[in-house]
Amino acid sequence: MGWMGPVVDGQEHEGWVVPLFEDGAQGAGTSSARGRLIARRPDGGPCNGDRVRLTYRDGPTAEGVWQDSTVLRGDGIVHAHTGGQVRHEVIDQAEEWRPDAAVVGWAAGCTCGWRGTPWTRVPPELADPAARRLATAGPWADLEAADEHRVRQDWCRHIVGWQALEEVEQAAAREAAAARALDDAVRAALVAGARWADIGRATGITDRSATERWSTRG
Repeated sequence: MGWMGPVVDGQEHEGWVVPLFEDGAQGAGTSSARGRLIARRPDGGPCNGDRVRLTYRDGPTAEGVWQDSTVLRGDGIVHAHTGGQVRHEVIDQAEEWRPDAAVVGWAAGCTCGWRGTPWTRVPPELADPAARRLATAGPWADLEAADEHRVRQDWCRHIVGWQALEEVEQAAAREAAAARALDDAVRAALVAGARWADIGRATGITDRSATERWSTRG
């Protein structure tokens, strides 16, 4: 993707520049000589070109290529009844690529699903970063380093809260690890013959508090 961010509660927050298209499609963060790979819409159902399996309510199944809400089988049979109680299973996803020239703007994106405010693509003579209008050199949709930095700042503002939570998680994990290490050390000291008064003095608490804290722990 691009920019590594915090991981909170198992959720990664990795950012990148998301190419935007006129019809609302978004780039997936991959480019090649074919252009920009289009991201799949979550729970958007089959897309044209996908190989799908249909399972009808009474049991029969059919496999073929999805095209405009119909399934085309290799033998030429067309299954047009693909709605209602029919279950769709995408067996193989088709890739959709679009040319760089079709990119109409950019937004900061994050793997958590967040998207920033769009930046509009304009000809070089109309570029105005203060108005969120950016240009590229030539037909390619890759931003110059300074403009990518501007887009990245949107993502940096997005992850501020997540970074703070990551620090809380890390501090809590360190505290828990230290508590386990202290428990192990106390048990070892008791086995070696230390008294509760010794344990209390070493841990900065009274011998009674030490007894209450560790005497019931195995």
